[in-house]
Amino acid sequence: METVELTRAQIHTFLRSLNGSFFSVDFIKRTTGELRTMRATTNYKSKLVGGVLKYDADEKKLIPVWDMDKKAFRSIPTDSVLVIRAKGAEIKVIEDK
Repeated sequence: METVELTRAQIHTFLRSLNGSFFSVDFIKRTTGELRTMRATTNYKSKLVGGVLKYDADEKKLIPVWDMDKKAFRSIPTDSVLVIRAKGAEIKVIEDK
């Protein structure tokens, strides 16, 4: 598996660029501080009632996703993502310089 580094500022754009592909992500939960691993897709709009979020995800630094294991809508905090595994690569997040 290829290893790539992205800055925290690039995470949002990268996850959006997956265009509904499946990926796995490790991040720290904001509410509990726990490490969480999630299998997800950004193809979630069909699951939302009315097709739109009720909050501004960009403002809150969140990426809305569909959690494949829990079969539920979730949000990933981009400011606490550690590793993303997608398209045959492992993407490690480094701090912005």
